[in-house]
Amino acid sequence: MEQEKKSTDRNKLNTALHFVKVNKNTFIRYGLLILVVVVFAAATGGRIFSKFSISSILSQLTPLIILCVGMTFIFAHGNFDISSGAVLALSALVSIFVINGMGCTPLSVFVALLVGIVLCEVFYLFNIFVSIKFRIMSTIGSLAIMFTARGAVTYLVSQTMSGYKLDDTSALALFREQWFMILCVIIVAVICWLVFSFTAFGKYDRAIGDNPLSSMQSGAKVNKVKYISYAIAGACVGLATLFYLSRTNSVTQNFGQGREMDIMIALILGGMLLSGGSKSRMSAAIVGSITYVILTNGLSQLGLSDAYVLIIKSVVFIIMIATTLRRSSTIKAMPR
Repeated sequence: MEQEKKSTDRNKLNTALHFVKVNKNTFIRYGLLILVVVVFAAATGGRIFSKFSISSILSQLTPLIILCVGMTFIFAHGNFDISSGAVLALSALVSIFVINGMGCTPLSVFVALLVGIVLCEVFYLFNIFVSIKFRIMSTIGSLAIMFTARGAVTYLVSQTMSGYKLDDTSALALFREQWFMILCVIIVAVICWLVFSFTAFGKYDRAIGDNPLSSMQSGAKVNKVKYISYAIAGACVGLATLFYLSRTNSVTQNFGQGREMDIMIALILGGMLLSGGSKSRMSAAIVGSITYVILTNGLSQLGLSDAYVLIIKSVVFIIMIATTLRRSSTIKAMPR
């Protein structure tokens, strides 16, 4: 009787350990979020959740979530993008030209949004086209696009004294409304979550991250899946552009600089594996973005300089990579 009890207890323990091992990334991502919230709520005396702070967090969180949701499709099949910041800047610059040229009207904002999305789509689809056509890492194409877009922005902005500004700062007032930000995040996140989690395309996208050859033999059209993934990411970058622009109302040479790293850090904090694969979850984009923004704002409210904030974020980033990159030796650990 006693032996049966010990055997039962041992089985329960093994089951619990297996459950923890299988859901390790989930525990890490939500545990880190809870830890960040609790620590900074206590350290700032609750100031981080004041009305002003919440408004600031939401304005930063909205475009970041949209970007991360789009990039999840790229990360899932084992690639990553480093051109988003430069493409954002060029898209914002073109949006200013459109709005100033057509006047401050809802139509001009809508046209600017469409033009920005089309521009981003061109860059992102060109990136994956070059990668597939010439069989090179998409990161190389992404690097070339980053230099091209940033160079164009730098040249155009250098023709003025202080960059380009919206003639009427109320043009993008809607993109500063909290209800609109929340609505856009919900719509984008829900649609992308459904596509990513419950469609054959989403399944194949994750399968490519595990094994491209095996997924192809299972019926996945690998190139088509990659094109669609980059198209979704490009659309999200185009939409996020106006949210960033609504905060600054102008474009300088530094506009969008470092956004690609913000995206990568947020996704890693959310538990996204650099190699993508079947363990990729859309929740990584949401949870990681919230964790990253609260972490950044919390450190700033504690009075730390930007240098110390950057160092702390780097340390957290390295720790998260170390805890999420441990995979089977038969699976590639780095992006293709």
